[in-house]
Amino acid sequence: MTVLLGTVAIEPNRWGVIDRSRRPTVVLADWLEAIAAAGFDGIELWEGHLSGAVVAAAVPVDVFNTYVSFDDDDPTERTTVAANVARTGARAVKVNVGDDPTSEVAYADRLAAFVGVLDPGVAVLCECHAGTVAEDPAIAARLLAAAGPVDRVQAIVHTHEDDDHLRARFGAYGERITHVHVNHLDGALAAPRLVDVADVLAAKAELLDALGFKGSWTIEFVHGVGTTDDRPDLLIERAAADLAVLREVLDR
Repeated sequence: MTVLLGTVAIEPNRWGVIDRSRRPTVVLADWLEAIAAAGFDGIELWEGHLSGAVVAAAVPVDVFNTYVSFDDDDPTERTTVAANVARTGARAVKVNVGDDPTSEVAYADRLAAFVGVLDPGVAVLCECHAGTVAEDPAIAARLLAAAGPVDRVQAIVHTHEDDDHLRARFGAYGERITHVHVNHLDGALAAPRLVDVADVLAAKAELLDALGFKGSWTIEFVHGVGTTDDRPDLLIERAAADLAVLREVLDR
């Protein structure tokens, strides 16, 4: 199984608590050697960490993580994102649509146009997040089908999702679900060590396997985010420990 580290996990300003513009405080190039040494297969690159040094690095950028808006009819920002995805050589780009229930068709059209400006073979990964119209599996299934074929328009699920919701998502568009975010944030945006929730993680992995999931994984958040330990050195150490737990679970 391919397992990535989401670089948003090591960025203290991920939620704009330092600078509301979410300007990055971490020079990712300084930490790529440590990420590689931890054993990750690559990274899910938060767009704020994009730089020439990252693009040229030995740690592959597998997924590009963008928060570009799909509420704006003007495609300029999305076209810029597509160019940045091409710079990294990523195989996929993670996106979120908006929360306007009257814009379902517009979101699908804008997603389709975005796919059209991506390099051939690059897939869009809809996070289908809570707080977006795609949280509803039926809406997501329609939207994704309208946006493009399965090889170009895909989806992400999360380990914190309710089992019934996961079943509903797989029932609606399971063939499009190709990636998992390992995310156990609670309501206070605190993340546990995976060793402390290993049984929960194992049960979720078993369910995903039973539902037919065969894709890749990203460790999205680790213990220490949003605390005084929110430092890249400590977070990468904890991500390495989480990676060992995840590998053990996936190898069962």
